Amino acid sequence: MARIELSNIVVRYPLFTTGRQRSILGFAANRASFGRIARDAGDIPVVDALDGVSIKLKEGDRLALVGRNGSGKTTMLKVCAGLVLPNSGDAVIQGTRASILNPGAGLDHERTGLENIEFVGRLLGVPKARIKALEEDVAEFTELGEFLALPIRTYSAGMMVRLSFALATSVERDIIIVDELIGAGDAHFVEKAATRVRALFERAKILVLATHSGTIVSQLCNQALWLDRGREVMSGAPEEVWDAYVQERRPEGWSR
Repeated sequence: MARIELSNIVVRYPLFTTGRQRSILGFAANRASFGRIARDAGDIPVVDALDGVSIKLKEGDRLALVGRNGSGKTTMLKVCAGLVLPNSGDAVIQGTRASILNPGAGLDHERTGLENIEFVGRLLGVPKARIKALEEDVAEFTELGEFLALPIRTYSAGMMVRLSFALATSVERDIIIVDELIGAGDAHFVEKAATRVRALFERAKILVLATHSGTIVSQLCNQALWLDRGREVMSGAPEEVWDAYVQERRPEGWSR
């Protein structure tokens, strides 16, 4: 059974800066959406990327994370994916996971596209007998043609997104974790990606995605969580949370 339960999660990133840089950063942080500047036990400045956030997701749940850039959405996704361990709090995540976060992550830029498909396929647990089918699927979706025989260091940013996206969506998993990246590409690719990812989402047991699109929030999700400076502002029905977010209607008593 797939599930995600995060209780009072805190994630801190250390800052190694000069005194003047810390002063500037602290001044900016007080006026921005990213986490608060604090100090750890060793008196090292830290950013609280997540500060006491909790979620509870079961099979069938689709959670949208909303908030301004730097509000903690990507860190939350990385915790759900198991890529970041919290400094404190409890994280229980059951089920196989696939994450679509950073284009190019995990790829070897000196290998060809085909070599990367085989390499990533093995990492994803694809049997050797099915690697050929994986190559054909990725080739058809990406439309990269002969470029798949070239080292991916020769690829443009758009070509890299196509390859990364195809590989990340090639194997079904219980839990799908997505940062908003399909907008990086031409209109034809975005349409193909939307079709592919919707089918993947429908088969997944749990979906967690960060988005700046109210349409995606309302059409794909049954829950939403608004983050600001690493803290929960509001959670609940997608339309209600989205409307409150875009209108900056914060619950009474919530303060930065």
